[in-house]
Formats: sequence, structure tokens, C-alpha cells
Amino acid sequence: MNRKIKLIVNPAAGSQTVSKKWPTLNQTLRIILGEVAADFSRGMGDATQSARRAILDGYETIVAVGGDGTINEVVNGFFENGRLLNPAARLGILSMGTGDDLVRSLATPKKLEDAAGRIRGQRVRKCDLGRLTCQGHDGRPVTRYFINIADAGFGAMVAETVSRSTKALGPFFSYLTGLVRTMAVYKNQPMQIQVDETYLAEAPVSCVVVANGQFFGSGMWIAPEARFDDGLFDVVIIGDMTRREIVTNIHKIYNGKLANHPKVTCLRGKQIKLNSPSEVWIEADGEQTGKLPATFEILPSVLNIIC
Repeated sequence: MNRKIKLIVNPAAGSQTVSKKWPTLNQTLRIILGEVAADFSRGMGDATQSARRAILDGYETIVAVGGDGTINEVVNGFFENGRLLNPAARLGILSMGTGDDLVRSLATPKKLEDAAGRIRGQRVRKCDLGRLTCQGHDGRPVTRYFINIADAGFGAMVAETVSRSTKALGPFFSYLTGLVRTMAVYKNQPMQIQVDETYLAEAPVSCVVVANGQFFGSGMWIAPEARFDDGLFDVVIIGDMTRREIVTNIHKIYNGKLANHPKVTCLRGKQIKLNSPSEVWIEADGEQTGKLPATFEILPSVLNIIC
């Protein structure tokens, strides 16, 4: 096993669980992994900078300790100026967040000892990544990599609502409450949607989901056929649904059956372009990223994930 391991730790993950339990977690990890180095994130972007610095310093195993947002930041640290810093670098995941949608799709163990055991084993799966280019909220262009799911419209507003709320109810009810609160104020927006050269449409929609993984929103099974290694996005277009239709179909979002609804269109593609005359927000891996217009591109087999 490569002993040069860097942990990128978000102490605030899991409603401060990591911070409270770090001495015990650290001891357990050292028993399983041996000597490891750790950097602690203090704010937005810290995990990206720490991961990038670690790779430039020669670390080949970078382990994200936190939730989906932490993992997203660490993944972005594998790149600099649009270039993968080290194609041999590996991403390990110790999931400690509230949503944990990525690990559902990757079938990564939630139990710390089991997940650390996999990192020790160093079995690697080459996975696709998404690259999102959009307009930042300050008007400047933004490029962001995402490993799981990005979406524009209703889902991005739900993510923002949840991020500003307490997680005291637990992940499932926090996201469900956020969905209901957003639904009360959100209005479907007109979007121009292009998927490769095969699909072009303009219509009012609730949400467009660009999926590399299967789950988002703390267990919403939005893209049950998505795969991390097929070189394609699964695109789920949730059309002009009314509030009543959303409420009566919430169970389908969680059981993977939403594609059966007549106002839902499911496609696959390598490049998705979205635009709108309205201000439509975007989130990637649960984090606010910017707004339309946006382009989503698949980067096949670009990331080594220990899983």
C-alpha cells in the first residue's frame, strides 16, 4: 500500500460530528492506514486548495473526510487550470456528511472501519467526471467539476434552502422539508435544452438533472440507470409539473420510478447545454455553483476512485 496518504478533513461535516469525534476517528484511521497526514478545511474552497497542494507535494492517495460538498471540493483539487495534476492520483472517501448521496451510488461503506479498509486495499475504479461551465452569481464565468449530480432549476433552489436550514431533523427530513418549502415559492422556468446533437427543446420546466451518479437530495433516486463508468450523463428533464403533481409524485422520486411520469423525459448524452431568459440557478454535488447559461461535459474515466 502507498503510505503517502493525505486526509482532507472537514471538521464541520455531519453537523460537527467530525470535529467532536476527531481524536477517536484519527486513532482508528492510524491503526488501519498507518501514518497519515491531515489538513483541516476552515471555509469554502479550503479542501480544494489542500487537495491540490497535496498532489503537487507528491501525495497519490487523497482522502476526503466529510460529506458530498467536501468530496466535491477535493475532486476539484485534482485539477489546476483545466489540467489533471496527476493521472495516477487516487480519491478515497470517508463519508461523514448528512446527505451522503455519492456513497450510495458508489456502494462505499458508511462504517469508518470498513471504508478505511477499502482505502488500505487501494482497489481503484476509473470513473467519469462532469465538467460544468456556467455564469457565476457575480457575472463572471465559472468552471466546476462534479462527480455525482448537477441540476438547474427547482433542485438547485432546494439545495440552497437546505444549506440555510438546520439539519437537526436528520438528512431525510431536512431535504424533504426543504423541498416542500421551495415548492411553495418556486415557479417553473422556460429553458432551452440541448443534449448532444440529438435533442433540442424549449419549454417551461421544473428542473433539469444531469446525472453521473444515481442519488441526490439525501436519497432521492433520480437516475437509477446512471453509471460512473459508461462515458455518458443520464439527463432527467422534469417538465412543467404543478405543485399538486410534485406532491403526489414525491414517492416516485425516492423509489426510482419518476421516469414513468408523462411529464418526465429521460435521455443520455455527453454534452448538455442549458439556457434561459430567466435567472435559473445551478447546483453541483449539493453546492451552489452559479446560473444559466451552462454547459455540462462528461470526462470519461478520468478519476481513480478507491471503492
